[in-house]
Amino acid sequence: MECWHCERTAHATCRFCGRAVCKRHTKEMPYLIHTYRTSRGEYKAIVVAGAVYCGVCQPQQDPITLKNME
Repeated sequence: MECWHCERTAHATCRFCGRAVCKRHTKEMPYLIHTYRTSRGEYKAIVVAGAVYCGVCQPQQDPITLKNME
């Protein structure tokens, strides 16, 4: 695979969109793996710091509504 930005050999893929990136263009961003509610009613998340990010896609903070999925 080739890097999305420069067409050199890619070393990783973006965790959020799947674009291939070389070491020069790789960025990092936290990635949420799992959320849960504790017995005390607190919401917690398991997050991986430093997940590969292409720098192009725009992961959304809030869920989106999907229409026409019937």
